[in-house]
Amino acid sequence: MKRIFELNHEDVMTCDKAKLVQCIRGSEGRTIMAETVISCQSLIYGTSNPETAAAFGADMITLNTFNFQVPFVHGLDEFDNEGDNPADGYAQFSEFVLEKSKNLDYIRKLKSVLGRFVGVNMEPVPEGSDYPMGLRLNRENLKRVLELGFDYIVITGNPNTGVTVETILEGIKEAVEILGDHVMIIAGKMHGAGGENIYDPQVLVDFAEAGADVVMIPAPGTVPGMDQELARKQIEAIHCAGALAKTAMGTSQEGSSIRVLEDIGMMSKMAGADIVHIGDAGHSGMADPENIMALSVAVRGKRHTYRRMGYSIRK
Repeated sequence: MKRIFELNHEDVMTCDKAKLVQCIRGSEGRTIMAETVISCQSLIYGTSNPETAAAFGADMITLNTFNFQVPFVHGLDEFDNEGDNPADGYAQFSEFVLEKSKNLDYIRKLKSVLGRFVGVNMEPVPEGSDYPMGLRLNRENLKRVLELGFDYIVITGNPNTGVTVETILEGIKEAVEILGDHVMIIAGKMHGAGGENIYDPQVLVDFAEAGADVVMIPAPGTVPGMDQELARKQIEAIHCAGALAKTAMGTSQEGSSIRVLEDIGMMSKMAGADIVHIGDAGHSGMADPENIMALSVAVRGKRHTYRRMGYSIRK
């Protein structure tokens, strides 16, 4: 079994859930996940945020604010505005988005362009929330996960969504029922999401026992009180429950200096993380590309980072 940074385009396109889990486990903490917002203009004109993140060393690309009712990634397809009237241009773009969103192979196309594993955030918001239906974790959207061809889902909460431990647990159970052995399930919080942070290791064990393949915690130094020692204890509990562990930067520190990124990456690795996640709060919906690369270099060195970057253009 190859390690994740050794996988070429064909390997990624043919890898199933069981092999992906095994591949991450065998990579010994050297898996890099980058989260990108795809509902806004991309950082680099003419290139989508997922493409930029992949080019700078990410193995796994998580789409944030992906709308299952209108599947679309800004920057993936070239749009030519016809005419000089801005209002006409907006109308044309709306039609362009709706047309592209009808393609059931849209995510498979993105995955083929990237040569990376592609996942999506799903929000198990509480009852009564006015959160957009296309972004929620529900049965309809989980079925669309299978239909569109995602490799994994991340059950979590964006800021101020009110996602709780209870809604995450229910979301895991529903995802297991629908996704089964086909899609990897990641669950947890990277920040409070409008509620409390999770400090109790038993909660994380509950996530794993409910069926999460990967349990997510805040990376050391990203939320109050989360140091390397607490992260290590939480990760030990996750591993004992049979799941992989992911540490996540979701508190805008993905836009900090390279030194901060390197420190967080090394603390995560020393705590035992299998996946290190860099968030999307840099500029225009993604971390500074140099920070993605710096995190990768810190966790696995230049040799494997450059190999991963090179595979972004090889099929």
